[in-house]
Parts: sequence; structure tokens; C-alpha cells
Amino acid sequence: MSGKGRINLIWFRDEEPAKRMRIRAGWVRAGTYLLVLLVLAASGGVFTSWELWRRARDLQMDKRDTEKRLSETMLKLERLQNIEKLLQTTDPTELSQLLAGLGLETPGNRSAQPQPPAQAAPTKGGKDQSGKDQAQAASRTAPEREKPAGFDLADVMGRTDLGQVVVENFRAKADAKGLHYGFDLSNLMPQPLAGSGQLLLVARDGSTYPVQTGKDDLNFSIQRFKQVSAQAPLPSGADPAQVFGFRLVLTNASGKTIFSETYPLAPAQ
Repeated sequence: MSGKGRINLIWFRDEEPAKRMRIRAGWVRAGTYLLVLLVLAASGGVFTSWELWRRARDLQMDKRDTEKRLSETMLKLERLQNIEKLLQTTDPTELSQLLAGLGLETPGNRSAQPQPPAQAAPTKGGKDQSGKDQAQAASRTAPEREKPAGFDLADVMGRTDLGQVVVENFRAKADAKGLHYGFDLSNLMPQPLAGSGQLLLVARDGSTYPVQTGKDDLNFSIQRFKQVSAQAPLPSGADPAQVFGFRLVLTNASGKTIFSETYPLAPAQ
């Protein structure tokens, strides 16, 4: 087919005269090239769309990993802040009791332990007397050291976190008029999360008092975030001056504990 040639198209229909159309060969080539270009463009568009979708999926996965690492870092930072508050708000006597409950010793405890009596060197004329003194000392039993009334430290200071929620900005205040508390609750699960909570007042001697919260104050059904701020009366028998902190316990809809932590009160300014 030459470039200057023409193609004749003839078609017939019943009871109608024959029709003929003449098309240049260049138009046929141009149409063929255009069709090939359209197929290539469509293939390129499909490949580009798939590549962009793959990159978007990778970015979403990186974003979830970054959010998870950020949540873990925030939890570690919050625990360190709570430990710092605990060390700042606890006097040496209470700190010694807490460390003793953990099986640790402080320098004060080690220095307070009784030292064995020094034995005098025997002299030539006093061998019999020194022997009698040693026998009497061995026969006497040392008085037992009194142990302070203890409590289960895990029930008061233990922490539970199943990685389903994050509690931030916990704040509380206790006085003779009552209690004021609040915190920010975030849901780490992809689906909505429902459950309830319990607030316990922790005294300096380790005893706990349940706080009578409102009906819906600590109940939650959240998609991502909830801010809690409420008031409650002071538990019966609790002394505001002896309040050490508050313990927050959160459970899911089935009653399983998903989060629990004790927050010491900030020192009064």
C-alpha cells in the first residue's frame, strides 16, 4: 500500500444502491498508530495507579508503626513522670517502707541495722572472765526487730496495661469539700471500645477507699478520644491530709482489667 494510494470501501443494502467510500492509506496508518498510543497510555495509567496505591499503602503502614512507637514512648515517659512525682511527694520514712516492701534497702536502713558487739582481746589475767562473758552473751538472745505493718504493694502500686487505651494528663485534688479529678482517655484499638472505670483513693499508710463517682463519669464508649472531668465526695473515713494519690482501674465490656495505675498527688504549692 503506497502512501498516496486510496482504499475503497463498498457496502450494499437491500433495495438500496451500492455505496462507496475512498479513504487515504495515511489515515488508516494514523488511526492504527493512535489506537496503539491509546493502549500504551491506558497501560501506563494502570501501572501508575497501582504504583501510587502501593506507595500510599506503605505510607499508611509506616504511619501506624510511627503512631505505635509514639504511644509506647508516651507511656514510658508517663511512667517516668509518675516515678518522679512519687519520689518528690514521698517522705523518707514512707520511701523506706515502700523500698522495704520491694525487698530493697536504703542507706538509712543499712546504717540502722545493729552491729555485732566488738569482742575485747583476752588478757593474761582475764581469760576465765572473758570466757564467762562470751558464754553469757551467747546464752542471751537478741530481741527481734519489730516489722512495720505492711500491705500488698502490688495492689497499691502495680500497673496493668494491655495496650488498648492510653490515659494522659491525669489530675486530681482532694480537700475537705470533696474530690476533683480528670484525665484524657484515648482508644488505641481500630474498633470502638466500651467499658467502665473505678477510682480508688490511696492513703499514705497503703489503705484504699473506693470513690463514689457519678453514674456515667467513668463509663466510656469511644471511637478515638474522651475527656473526663468530674467531682466526687470524699470517701468516708478518709483524711484529706493523709491522701497519697489515686488509683485508676479501667475494665472492658466483659469486665477484664485493661488498664490500672496509681497517680500520686502533686505536692501542694
